[in-house]
Amino acid sequence: MSQSMSVHNENSKAKGVKKSVQPQVISSESGNTDGYQILISTGQAEKISPKAGGTITWQLALSEADNQLYLRLLANGKGGLFSKDWISLPAVRDVLQVQPEEGFTSRVFKPLFKGASANNAGFLAAVLRSPEICLIEAHPEKVFTHVLYPDWLKRLEHLSSSEGSPVSA
Repeated sequence: MSQSMSVHNENSKAKGVKKSVQPQVISSESGNTDGYQILISTGQAEKISPKAGGTITWQLALSEADNQLYLRLLANGKGGLFSKDWISLPAVRDVLQVQPEEGFTSRVFKPLFKGASANNAGFLAAVLRSPEICLIEAHPEKVFTHVLYPDWLKRLEHLSSSEGSPVSA
């Protein structure tokens, strides 16, 4: 069974992060899903960079240990390293709550990962932009900047209360 641990990354003072985040990350070597009820087995998210192209495959699950929702990245359609650790949606919420209305970059998600891949934060942002999750959207003028949907908290609550049912955009 997977074991939970609290992770603190020294990069938590990166631009845009206003407080230290100590998210719960569940390690998942070899795609282990013990202790999780998979709710969305293969979600797809378009990469943010127009030059990169392709999709990120991800999963959403309910943890039997703490009854919280978790996301994880599963595959990168064009190759490249990334972490397959489960990231708790409450930890994502904690990061999003302190972001400015003017927008923020994917860098704010770095503290959520224990892995060091440069792709993790951008891939998670792509998932959070996906139609099934739909918490953030592209800034109207800046490709690599995100803004929160005005009702993002309501969307997150809906996602949590309906155990993974897609949120209408």
